[in-house]
Amino acid sequence: MSKDRKLRTNRFRKAVPSLPVRDCVRALRYYCDVLGFKKYFDDAILGVERTMFAGVSRNTCSLVLDQHDRQKCRVGINVRVDDVDSLWREYRSRGVKILFPPSNQVWGMRVMAIADLDGHELHFSAPIAKRKRRAR
Repeated sequence: MSKDRKLRTNRFRKAVPSLPVRDCVRALRYYCDVLGFKKYFDDAILGVERTMFAGVSRNTCSLVLDQHDRQKCRVGINVRVDDVDSLWREYRSRGVKILFPPSNQVWGMRVMAIADLDGHELHFSAPIAKRKRRAR
C-alpha cells in the first residue's frame, strides 16, 4: 500500500482539545454547573490532593481542562450543535458571557459564541433550518 493511500485510509476519529486554565477546580465547576458538561475523568487517580487536570464532555464534544499548562493563550473551539437558539437561551439564563448571540451567516450556518472563565471562546453552530414553503 502506498504512503498516500495509507494516509487517506487512516481516518481521524475525534479531537479532544486541551484548554489551559488558571484554576481547574473552578473551571470544572463552571463547565459542569453552568455550561452543562459532565466530568468524565480527573487526576485523582494519581493521588493528588487538588485536581489540576480533568476531562469534561457534553454528548460527543469533549474537552480537557489543564491547570498544568502554563500557556498564556486564548483558545477558540467550534462545536456543531442541533439548535443554537435553545443553547443561547439556556446559557443566557445561566449568566454565561455571550460574545455574540445567534445569527445567520451567509455560508448557511447559524452561529453564536460564549467566553469561559479563562477567556477561551466556544463558538456553536448549526445549519440554518430551511423554512417550509406554504402551499398556495
